[in-house]
Amino acid sequence: MKKGILIDVHNRTITEVEVIKDQEGSQLQSMYKHIKCGTVECVSFNEKNDVWVDEEGLLNLTQFSMFFKIEGYPDFLSGNGLILGFDDETGESVDTTLTIDEVKSMVKFHTLNEVRRQLV
Repeated sequence: MKKGILIDVHNRTITEVEVIKDQEGSQLQSMYKHIKCGTVECVSFNEKNDVWVDEEGLLNLTQFSMFFKIEGYPDFLSGNGLILGFDDETGESVDTTLTIDEVKSMVKFHTLNEVRRQLV
């Protein structure tokens, strides 16, 4: 079990979550459940942590789509995000080194219209 931080764009909340391995040792199903998606993509934003997002988030946009921006990464990210730490030597995900308060200070939420206005 790993400690992660979930960025929930629809509720505009940032909470601590547990990422659990299944019987085969994979944590993907737990990640899918938290992010609410079927495929994930890893985005590096600092030296000790990654944020995992829906790999198909930009393919399924609607007028209700939400985004977030996190310090250390230049682009908007679509949908929910899950922050986990990583082990430099193995590349494996580990507990995040960040606190909820640190993440709250690093994240800004955006609507699709706000993103469109900033990209024009």
